[in-house]
Amino acid sequence: MALLLKRFCFAWLVLGVLVASGLLTGTAGAQDEIIKLVMDELKSGEPERQTGAIAIVRDIPGEAITKALADELPALSPAVQVQVLSALADRGDAAALPAVIEATESPDESVRVAALKAITQLGNASSIPLLAQRAAETRGQEQKAARDSLYRLRGADISPAILQQLTTASAKVKAELIRAVGERNIVEGRDTLMKATQDEDRKVRQASFKVLKVIAGPDDLPTLVDLISNLVSASDRNEAEKMVAAVAHKIEDEDKQAVAVLAALPKAKKTDDRASLLRILGRIGDAAALPALRKSLADSEKTVQDAAIRSLCDWPTPEPVPDLIKVIETSKNRVHQVLALRGLVRQLSLESDRPAQETVALFKKAMTLAPNDLEKKRVLSGLGAAGSPEALAMVAGYLKDKVLHLEAESAAVRIARSIGAKHPQPCKAVLTQVIEGTQNETIREQAQEVIKQLDGAAPAQK
Repeated sequence: MALLLKRFCFAWLVLGVLVASGLLTGTAGAQDEIIKLVMDELKSGEPERQTGAIAIVRDIPGEAITKALADELPALSPAVQVQVLSALADRGDAAALPAVIEATESPDESVRVAALKAITQLGNASSIPLLAQRAAETRGQEQKAARDSLYRLRGADISPAILQQLTTASAKVKAELIRAVGERNIVEGRDTLMKATQDEDRKVRQASFKVLKVIAGPDDLPTLVDLISNLVSASDRNEAEKMVAAVAHKIEDEDKQAVAVLAALPKAKKTDDRASLLRILGRIGDAAALPALRKSLADSEKTVQDAAIRSLCDWPTPEPVPDLIKVIETSKNRVHQVLALRGLVRQLSLESDRPAQETVALFKKAMTLAPNDLEKKRVLSGLGAAGSPEALAMVAGYLKDKVLHLEAESAAVRIARSIGAKHPQPCKAVLTQVIEGTQNETIREQAQEVIKQLDGAAPAQK
């Protein structure tokens, strides 16, 4: 505490004298005296006195003190330089910018970071190349400071300057500038980024797709969809597909989100393009796309079939359940059969107005269609989310199965948790079987805890 009081004693004393005497707004000679006093304290080499001087420089008006601080900056210790750079930033006097930029070359990382942070308040459009270069070439706190300043620079000319720099920057720097376009939400950069999706550098292309998700709007969808036909890389296609779907989701009317993609589908001649469009339709999840996906299940190209099946498997509602069952029953491609089975299990777990008995009947059908024990285990795991007495009765039938008992036990506990309050007796009966038969201590404890809850007791303490 004594050290803390000593550290700030000088600052409060000098500031009080200055305010009382009116020297802060006095003559040039008085200003010079104040600056000399402050600089003497900074040059003292005593940390307490230096910290005290820095504490008051934010409140001393005039460009003279800024220049004096900037001139003295390189001669100070790194720790004091960091404090002075923060003070210069708070003063907001652009006269300090050249010294701050010079400090970004300091051999001390903490000074470089402080200088990059100070550019946020002192920098202008001319600072963009430096910040983008540092963001591209450094890591850790230095990279973060450069990026933050690039994203937060103020001025009406900043956004146009960033877009202008994009036309001449190196690949690494260009990728950082593209990220800045997204962080600053520079919607005027849409055309520039659409061109950048064709850049020779993969990172530039990928960054462009990711930022277009943010700044592009529904009116851009036809152009964004057209970009797909120019892509070769699988990773580019993946990012482009996510981009188009994300922009489509910005359309408020959910029944119109797939319009642009559906319009492009009949015109797509290349197999990869058709597959991409089908995957996008799956990401969008607009029911208007289901007929196109169903039709593509019979396409002669396996790649197109695969895209249609995967889209139906990932569909956000259970509407494709009959389609997936048909694929499982009729496809000669084992991979497609397994994908469809897993998609079916996922969709049977989604909320629907289907009666519980029908859902369990479909799970039973899935068990008969499962080609091996691994897939049967997946079916039982999915059944655990069904949450009905019928589902509980089904999993109870597998509690003594030598291969499937563990999944059945886990599913029984999950179902009992969800329906136990309304159906306590059948739940306790099945959980008792679990406790008596399981060899898994964790499942046994979970079953015991649910029974205690159903009996009105407090949950077991772990």
